[in-house]
Amino acid sequence: MKELKIFITVAIILSVVWIFTQNATPVELKLMGAVYPGIPLYVVILGSVILGMLFGFSITIGQNIKLRKGLRLIDREREKLQGEVDKRRQAVLDEDEGIKPENS
Repeated sequence: MKELKIFITVAIILSVVWIFTQNATPVELKLMGAVYPGIPLYVVILGSVILGMLFGFSITIGQNIKLRKGLRLIDREREKLQGEVDKRRQAVLDEDEGIKPENS
């Protein structure tokens, strides 16, 4: 399994290097009114990928925080209900103990 991970990692790295060498043409980047001439295309591609990943992670983190908050609320409710069930169960047991001596 370790060898497979190493193979996949090397394949990804070689693919990325190959893509970068194929896209080394300098381009003019216009961003928010500023012009950046002579930037290699692979830098633009890499920057776009990194920004997309950061955006995706930020959305995922926001959803994860919301889900954890919901789980905490559900756990509190479950503990409250479990306490009520335990009290009722104990009341039934106490009731049964009170009846047993009378029947004996």
